[in-house]
Amino acid sequence: MNTKALNSLAQLICAAQEQDRTPMGIAFAIDAAGRHMSPEVSAELVRLRARVTELEAERHATNEALSDAAEQLRRDRDRIAELEAERSRPVPVLRAAAGLERLRRELARPVEDPHDSPLHQTYRLGRDFPEVPRG
Repeated sequence: MNTKALNSLAQLICAAQEQDRTPMGIAFAIDAAGRHMSPEVSAELVRLRARVTELEAERHATNEALSDAAEQLRRDRDRIAELEAERSRPVPVLRAAAGLERLRRELARPVEDPHDSPLHQTYRLGRDFPEVPRG
């Protein structure tokens, strides 16, 4: 109930009664002041007010969803920045792991077999050279 509107309407009716108007004269005074609504207009006003309430509730839900999405976006952006910062600086564990990997490669390298070396000599003189005459 709108008390201000009702008080204004009551004042309008009192002013019309002071002029000795009939009930129809009071109705004309209300209509002339633009305070009268037909049943159709009144029903339309009720429907429109209900729609406004519905749209306000929808806007509120949309704003909450947007706020939640923006908050999640900020968290994701901050996490991405953290991960990129971690990726760009060497971590001591990674440096130690790199040293271990180098050591592992050194140890895994096959030791040169002296028999396969290009410098290997078999010194097979007896078969490689012609026989020396004795005598």
